Amino acid sequence: MKVVRFVLALVVALGLVFSTSLATAAGGGGGGDFGGGSGGSGQSASRSPERVAKRYYQAGLRHKAKAWKLEEKAAKEEDAEDREALLAKARKSYEKAIGAQSAAMKALPSSYEAANELGYALRKTGQYEKAIASYNRALELNDVYFPAVEYRAEAYLATGQLEKAKHSYMTLFRNDRKLADQLMTAMDDWVEKQPPGDATKSFAEWVKERQALADVGDDLSQNNTRRW
Repeated sequence: MKVVRFVLALVVALGLVFSTSLATAAGGGGGGDFGGGSGGSGQSASRSPERVAKRYYQAGLRHKAKAWKLEEKAAKEEDAEDREALLAKARKSYEKAIGAQSAAMKALPSSYEAANELGYALRKTGQYEKAIASYNRALELNDVYFPAVEYRAEAYLATGQLEKAKHSYMTLFRNDRKLADQLMTAMDDWVEKQPPGDATKSFAEWVKERQALADVGDDLSQNNTRRW
């Protein structure tokens, strides 16, 4: 009788162990990034490269916006010392943007938007060659991302690569007129700040010609619209 009871108890115990093992294997245990519960999957999603990159990218945009506000204040500041202090703060914000966008690119190397914004912050801190390389990367990832074409053209202007700047304008004129006009404004500003010289004169003449052609095109477009 004692032997029978012992055997029955042993069978019950083994059955409980086997059932627990099956439940654990099926995911019933929960816990951890790979558990069956919703908390685990949520943690995993929040750490995905896309979400990490997005957080850094948005942080970079906030630093950029802060730098813009500081630059606007500096432009209105009459005291030279205070103006320089504001510009120094703006530069620090751009440097923080560089850090944030670099982190975004590290998390998600395929992010052409982060590459473009990284180029912008680098350009605003005077790191033109690095900026151009970052714009090139953005366009390698998306060859029709025209904001990078415009930003890169401004870096070309800053480094005296005028033929490349012209080519960029023509690309934008054919594909994104608003950005083409934005670049033309930058070209005008660049010409005004340059000392007299043959290269500057030639480029200034080209800018005037392109402005005239653009105005003619606008007039024709408006007339055709009125006819319809």
